Amino acid sequence: MKQTLKNKILPIEFAKKSITVMLIEKHPSNHSVLKKALIDFGYHVIKHISASDNILELIDTCSPEVLILVTDSPSDKVLKNLAEVNKLHPLPIVIFSENDSPNVIQQAIKSGVSAYVVNEILPQRIQSIISVANERFKAEQSLRNELKQAKVQLESKKYIDRAKNLLMEQKRMSANEAHKTLRKMALDQSCSIAIVAKNIIDVCQLLSPARS
Repeated sequence: MKQTLKNKILPIEFAKKSITVMLIEKHPSNHSVLKKALIDFGYHVIKHISASDNILELIDTCSPEVLILVTDSPSDKVLKNLAEVNKLHPLPIVIFSENDSPNVIQQAIKSGVSAYVVNEILPQRIQSIISVANERFKAEQSLRNELKQAKVQLESKKYIDRAKNLLMEQKRMSANEAHKTLRKMALDQSCSIAIVAKNIIDVCQLLSPARS
């Protein structure tokens, strides 16, 4: 009796998901040494394009997990495009370049590049370079999220403090009573205290007489 597919135990490499890579080179070709190295190490080159192509549009279409750019020197236009990628579709970005100018490297890092590698591309280093780029990207994203969260918390505190002051002035409440009132309203409305506070501020602004 022939063994059915569902009864077979697939090799571990079939179960492992390949990391998708968008590769950008001056002259994309199937003979690319870097493309061959990526495939040999198990990466899936989902797109192989030139720097003149619409990078942002293609990333939006195929959603790669890593972006690799090979260039003599990244132009201002390319770095601007990478900055847009980092803003709209953040992902680890690796640049292989012959330009070792500190200013160019600094601009690349500001544009969201996770790893900038100078001189010859050594295929055996591909995995470690992508790994380092990915770890740096995750660290940057974590820091960005922490800063964003801190900004949200600061903004929320401003709304809550202002709403408490309004309640204290208009309802003759103590600070503790005002806070309890905000908390109860938030529970009743199944939303955050910050949202309740902002709604109170908005209503008070609408009802307050216009200043001449």
